[in-house]
Amino acid sequence: MAGMRSNLLHKDSGSVQDGVGLLSSILLRYAEVGSVHYCREQHALKFTFMIQHPQKVSSLQETLKPALEFFHHLEGQSMRIFDLAIRSEEKVCVITVTRDVDSMTQREVGLIVELIKGKYKKQLLFDELYLPEDEQIFQEERITHMLYSIHSDDIDKNVVALREEGRVLVFKS
Repeated sequence: MAGMRSNLLHKDSGSVQDGVGLLSSILLRYAEVGSVHYCREQHALKFTFMIQHPQKVSSLQETLKPALEFFHHLEGQSMRIFDLAIRSEEKVCVITVTRDVDSMTQREVGLIVELIKGKYKKQLLFDELYLPEDEQIFQEERITHMLYSIHSDDIDKNVVALREEGRVLVFKS
């Protein structure tokens, strides 16, 4: 899917461009993520997942936080921000995971997705999207590079990326 490798040309600073690219790459690589939002005030990423009314959504807190703490312990780091919010709507539960950019890696993004996917196998709502292995690797490398570039360089705008009808839409504010 070489067509997905777009060159993002913006008049904004490089960090905003990296932020836009980062959020787009996360959505391209991980179809399970419904939207991702860069929150400037917290220098954090908010990932949303949509789940059909699961039985034990509250047990996610007991699984996800210790798993990420253990992951960071192995990496020799600690999380500055970890927040899990669960909002029930009509027939859907929206799970929002907030993580600080400073200690986040591409491997952690993959871990969060896999843990949520494993816990809510058939209840997770997402569009299946076929991404060849070489494109998956390319997007993972982009995520790693762009996360590294914005670890210490704050993006001066809030950025939101979401899916709509098979497209990735990015908004800056």
